[in-house]
Amino acid sequence: MNGRVTLLGAGPGDPELLTLIGKRRLAEADVVLYDRLVDPSLLAFTNSQVKLVDVGKLPQHHKVKQTRINQLLVNYARVGKKVVRLKAGDPYVFGRGGEEAQVLEQEGVDFEVVPGITSAIAGLAAVGIPITHRDFASSFHVITGHHKKNGQKQLDWGNIAQQEGTIVFLMGMAQLPKICTALIKHGKDKKTPVAIIQWATQWRQKMVIGDLTNINELVKEHQLSSPALIVVGEVVTLSKQLNIHRPLQGLHVLLPYSKQHRLFNQLVDRGATADFYQRAVKVPQEVNISAVENAKLIVIDSVAAAHRLITILTANGSDLRTLAGKTIVALNHAVAHHLRTIGLIADGTLPDVNLPADYVEVGGEKPQTSAGTFLSLYQKVSRCDSLPFELGEFNAVIFPSTDSLADFAQLLTPKQEHQLMTIKAFVMGPKISQVANQLTFQKVIECQPSIDETVKRIEEEFGRD
Repeated sequence: MNGRVTLLGAGPGDPELLTLIGKRRLAEADVVLYDRLVDPSLLAFTNSQVKLVDVGKLPQHHKVKQTRINQLLVNYARVGKKVVRLKAGDPYVFGRGGEEAQVLEQEGVDFEVVPGITSAIAGLAAVGIPITHRDFASSFHVITGHHKKNGQKQLDWGNIAQQEGTIVFLMGMAQLPKICTALIKHGKDKKTPVAIIQWATQWRQKMVIGDLTNINELVKEHQLSSPALIVVGEVVTLSKQLNIHRPLQGLHVLLPYSKQHRLFNQLVDRGATADFYQRAVKVPQEVNISAVENAKLIVIDSVAAAHRLITILTANGSDLRTLAGKTIVALNHAVAHHLRTIGLIADGTLPDVNLPADYVEVGGEKPQTSAGTFLSLYQKVSRCDSLPFELGEFNAVIFPSTDSLADFAQLLTPKQEHQLMTIKAFVMGPKISQVANQLTFQKVIECQPSIDETVKRIEEEFGRD
């Protein structure tokens, strides 16, 4: 039975520039093969059973050869898997997607192409350069600066230099001096504006602007390198007017993945780049319902536990009426607030309630401090072995709950634990602060358990006018 292969464009870097169908395909996938330039945050959109295969490519070095990638796509599809080939930018823009599609067609494998936003357009927009403009350029030309070793036909520089409009070179940084020389030699004005944009749409985005005579020296002076776009044309001059700066521009933060994106949205709308790590999966456990039925006081220690408790009740022919007459205590105000949304009003929160010796606490893995009976409703299982990030690239990590902090800490490698010394942690509540202080963060900043207050505190710490 054949499966399906999706050649999926991840966009230029910002995870929000993934298409809606792209996000759906990631959620459906059994296997994802992804490249080096793909933002690791996109992998959080996958399901808990997915197989992730890193086939990342570096300049002049392929971690997995293209022929092997082609064969993996065919092999997985032939055993009925839904396969996503996740590629930076657009699969058909200098990404060898066309070659992969040819192999799949020849092998009789069902495939589709889901376009991605190409950096050749989005990367320019990210720095205020419109690729076309009625007063400056009525056309644009996208050219690869990287050629096959076995002698691809050379570019027609005479034709390129005489073209009206904007010229964008992808994968051309190693050839930048030759590009500038060839354009001037074939008639391009020496003073034609040139922009170099590195890591477009990401927190580390950098740009220099010059012309064909001085851009090489500016690149060396500002230490720009691959991956970068080379933009040649009069539209470059518009960047000074149209490049928008926001208060958290350049800030790189990490937060736990959640389907409720309000925290993420507020940060990126202020200019930050927010990446997310995958949370542990909560695997349901078999439960003896009599422990709940006989308890006089029940502590509910998380939102997940509340939902699981109701699922267990209904599976046993009961509902919320089973909890009538019992004292219900929430772990904190966030859990108490959520309980209200499902029809339960907590009688108090910890540690404001004196607990008897025979109370029952329902939740996930048993906490060390539990003195009563602990009823494990689920077990947490990590989806990956480690965090797929260099933590030294982040300014801050945000923890809305002790649960999210525990998931983060469990995935740290020794190297990443050391990198925490350069990162600030923003925690939404005093209990999370106590746990965070046990790690080696540069600074733990306690915020009110409110998204708005947390974002305000981050702006005070990192924002600029």
